[in-house]
Amino acid sequence: MITRADAHMHLFEGGFQGGSFASRPGVRLDETACYASLAREFQVESALVIGYEAQPWCAGNNEFIARLAARQSWIHPLAFVSNGQISEERLQTLRAKGFIGISLYITDEESLAGLERIPAGVWKLLESWGWLVSVNSRPPRWKIWSSLLKDHPNLRLLVSHLGLPPQVRHAPGRAEAGAAMSGITDLAGFPFVHVKLSGFYALSDPGFAYPHRAAWPYVESLLATFGSLRLLWASDFSPCLDSVTFPQTIGVIDEMDFLTDEDRALIGGANCLRLIQGIKS
Repeated sequence: MITRADAHMHLFEGGFQGGSFASRPGVRLDETACYASLAREFQVESALVIGYEAQPWCAGNNEFIARLAARQSWIHPLAFVSNGQISEERLQTLRAKGFIGISLYITDEESLAGLERIPAGVWKLLESWGWLVSVNSRPPRWKIWSSLLKDHPNLRLLVSHLGLPPQVRHAPGRAEAGAAMSGITDLAGFPFVHVKLSGFYALSDPGFAYPHRAAWPYVESLLATFGSLRLLWASDFSPCLDSVTFPQTIGVIDEMDFLTDEDRALIGGANCLRLIQGIKS
C-alpha cells in the first residue's frame, strides 16, 4: 500500500470561495477537518499546503495555515508571496512561523516583473535552507526560470499542475504534446526541479472527464524527461472538488498504464516526503 504525500492542496478559513460549493449562502465548511478525514482514509501522511492571498476573500491565508501547521504535524505550509514582495528578513520571519517554502503565482506581466525584482539574496537563502518554491504559471512565462536556475541551480522549484499546458478535448500526438510541454521539459536539466501531477480537471475538456485521458500525453512527455523520481502527485484540494472527487485525484495516477507500481509509489508520496525531509530547520 502506498503511503501518500500531497504536493499541492489548499486550506481556507471558511472554505474555498472561487464560485464553489463553500461560497454558497449558508454553507459552512471546515476544510481542515474534511481533508484530515480524507487523509486518514487514503493514507495521506503529509501535505504541502499552498498559501494563496491574491483575492480579497482569502486575505490572511498565510497566517491561517501557519496557525494550522502549529497544531497539525501533517501540514507543511508554503507562504504566498505577491509580486516579488519578499526579502531575506521576511523569509526569516516566515521560517520562525513554521513555513517551509514560498508560493508564487506568475499569472500576468505584473507578477512576472515582480519575480525579476526578487533579490539574489532571497534565492540564495531558499537554496541553502532547501525550501520549496511552488509556482503556478502558464506558457510562455516558464521561460524565465531557465536564467534564474542557472544562477541558483539548487533551487527546489515545484511546477504546479504540469505547468498548465493547453486544455485539450482529444489526446495530442507525441510531437504536439512535447511542444506544449517544452517550457517545462527544458528545465529538466536542473536536478531539483519537480513537477506536480495535479489539476487534470484544468487540462482535459470537459474538466470532469475522469480519468482525463486527453492529458495523458503531457504526463508521458514529463516522464520521458524528468523520470518518475521528480514527479509528484497532488490533489489540488479543495478547488478540485468542483470537477472531480478526492479519490479521483489519486485514481488518475493509478489509471495510467504507462506507469509501473514503482513509479506510482514514488509519485504518490515517496518523492514529496524526500523533499520535506531535505528541508533544513
